[in-house]
Amino acid sequence: MLKPSRKILRKEIKKDPFLETVEKFENGFKDNRKTIVNVSFFFVAIAVIGSIYVNNQNEIELDSISAFGAALVAYSNSDYENAKFQFESILSNYKGTESEIFSNYYLGRIAYDSGKYNEAKFLLNDFLDNTEKTTFVCGAIKQLVEISFNENDFSNSLDIIAKAKRFDINSVSKLELKILKINTLIKMDDLQGAKIEIEKVLNSKNIPSNIEQKINEFEGLLSAL
Repeated sequence: MLKPSRKILRKEIKKDPFLETVEKFENGFKDNRKTIVNVSFFFVAIAVIGSIYVNNQNEIELDSISAFGAALVAYSNSDYENAKFQFESILSNYKGTESEIFSNYYLGRIAYDSGKYNEAKFLLNDFLDNTEKTTFVCGAIKQLVEISFNENDFSNSLDIIAKAKRFDINSVSKLELKILKINTLIKMDDLQGAKIEIEKVLNSKNIPSNIEQKINEFEGLLSAL
């Protein structure tokens, strides 16, 4: 198993750990364009690290930010074995930190991509139960719903989607979860319930084109049933 990257020294952290982590991501992004599948991940990751740094200035949190940044670099470069090792190290060494909570999310994604669905469910649910931030909430819910779909457990899918209620997610994310709910209701043969949710989406303002396209597809499907 690969060893984690060199730990950033305390004197380096005090300079500006957030800016140093941003620099790492920028360099990794420039040098590894072909290995980064989703460009938006780069910006979201920086936002997460920045949020942790702004809200936490104690020594342990600063150390955890450094470790989390290194793990994210490995993950963004598709070095999943190394990333898994580093995220797991954060769980062991930085309990009670926000980095620990976000590490559960990434470990859940790695488990999901490896086909370890029970492990993914545990990690992603743990993330949703403990995070106070909206970052990655929709991503975790979508992956848990996919697992429930694979298990034909559609009732559980609705329970998972309902977890979003305690978070102040943005309007686009709410619409994306509405799409998930409509899809779930159709799979459950609750066509009337699906139509009601479709109407709620159509009554929303500034509907993105991809959401509008999915609604058109659902309406076409329902008209054929």
